[in-house]
Amino acid sequence: MQNQNYEMFTPEGNAMVHRIVEAGRNLRMSDTDEQVWTWTQHELSKLSKGSFMKDGVENTFGEATDTAVREAVYDKLGVDIY
Repeated sequence: MQNQNYEMFTPEGNAMVHRIVEAGRNLRMSDTDEQVWTWTQHELSKLSKGSFMKDGVENTFGEATDTAVREAVYDKLGVDIY
């Protein structure tokens, strides 16, 4: 996997968002851009409530719904709903 930057605060966060983007790209084969974007926003919202442990410290993904992250994801998905 190449290094993807989705404006997340950690490499782990960027990797999680990249998985969402890849899944969204696959959905575009059968769903409309609007359906894909709705699904993607839902997945980002779920991610924003998640966390992981690293070096004994809990890290969260609250920034997953930030505008900068959503814009980066929208661009990488290649959807056009606006």
